[in-house]
Amino acid sequence: MAATSIGAYIKEQPADKRALLEKLRAIVDSALPDADVAIKWGVPMYQVDGRNVCALASFKDCVAINIFASPAKLVDPKKKLEGAGKTSRMLKVRTAGDIDAVSIRKWLKAAVAGNA
Repeated sequence: MAATSIGAYIKEQPADKRALLEKLRAIVDSALPDADVAIKWGVPMYQVDGRNVCALASFKDCVAINIFASPAKLVDPKKKLEGAGKTSRMLKVRTAGDIDAVSIRKWLKAAVAGNA
């Protein structure tokens, strides 16, 4: 059965991934307090003013936050973001140490500004 909420999606994941997703969720929730959250394409998707800002997802070897913004808008001096598309980049999280809350908040703000 497909998850119908972000809480249900996270609850369905293995314990190690649940903990990482909860950490990411807390950062996103604090950075985007007015965002709408829905399950879209099978994963939790955050939207502001009807535009996708980010998604959280669980994969076989990691969890990830996908930031929907032009790569040119995402300052990433440590080269943590992955991807080659023109509209998004992904931060893969394998351990809690991979979560850089300051950078994630900056990227989320850039995504909201870039989508305005």
